[in-house]
Amino acid sequence: MKKTFLLLTIFSISLSSFSQNSSVAYFIDKFSDESTGSIIDVNAQGDTILVSEYDTRNVRQNSNQSYERYYLGTPYFKNGWFNGKVVLEGGEPVIGLMAYNLVRGSVYYSKNQSTAAIELKPTEFVINGHSFSKFKNEISGAGDDYYETLSVETPMLLKVYDCKYSTSKSDVDYAYGSAKANKYEGEFEKKDKFYMVIDNRMVLVTKKKSFLRGLGAYSQAAAAKVKKDRLNMKKQEDVISLSKHLSNL
Repeated sequence: MKKTFLLLTIFSISLSSFSQNSSVAYFIDKFSDESTGSIIDVNAQGDTILVSEYDTRNVRQNSNQSYERYYLGTPYFKNGWFNGKVVLEGGEPVIGLMAYNLVRGSVYYSKNQSTAAIELKPTEFVINGHSFSKFKNEISGAGDDYYETLSVETPMLLKVYDCKYSTSKSDVDYAYGSAKANKYEGEFEKKDKFYMVIDNRMVLVTKKKSFLRGLGAYSQAAAAKVKKDRLNMKKQEDVISLSKHLSNL
C-alpha cells in the first residue's frame, strides 16, 4: 500500500465517536478504544483507507496489546490535513494546519506540524480554499451543521458534507475472531447535499418535483430551466447553473 498522508499522532480516533454501541465487553478488554496514531493510506484496489494503531491494556492477561484496525474511507473532509484559517467566537482569525472531521462536526487545528493539535468547534473556518459557516441563528432549519457557501446571491446556495460510519463487524467478531474475509472494521460513506435558501428557510435540492414546488416564486422558472437544459440535481455544476439562473431573474 502507498501511504499518502500522516495524521498527527497526538490526535486520537475513537470508534465510539462513530458507533452508537459503546457498552461492548470484548475479551480484549475495551476500557479505551482510542488510537495512538493514524495514517491515511491507499489499498491495492485504489481505495482510500484509514489505518489506526491501538495500545490496549488487557487486565485479565496483565499485558499490553498493540494492534491495528482498518477502515474504508475516512471521516475527514477530502481525506486529510490542509492549510486553513479558523475563527473562534470573539477572537481573531488564526492560520495553521487543519482537518475537518465530518462525523464529529469539529475541526482539528495545529499551528504547524510540530505543534499539538486541538479539537475546535469554531463559528467559521476556511480549509483548502473552502469556506464553512454555521447559520443556526440566521436561517430556519439550518441546525448546527457547517455549510459551505457556494453562492451568496439570492437565492443563496449552500452545501453540506455528510458522512456516516457503518460497522462491518459484530461484537461476536471482536470477541472470538472474525471468520469474515473482510478485514475492515467499518466504512465511512460521504454524501453531498445542496440547499437553496428561500424566504429564510432551507430547501433541500433533489430531483423530485417537490423541490421545484418548494422554491416558491422561483418554481416556474426553475422547472423550465431544469427541463430545457436537462439539469441533474445530483451534480454540483448543474445545481450551481440553476442557482445562477434564478439569481439573475
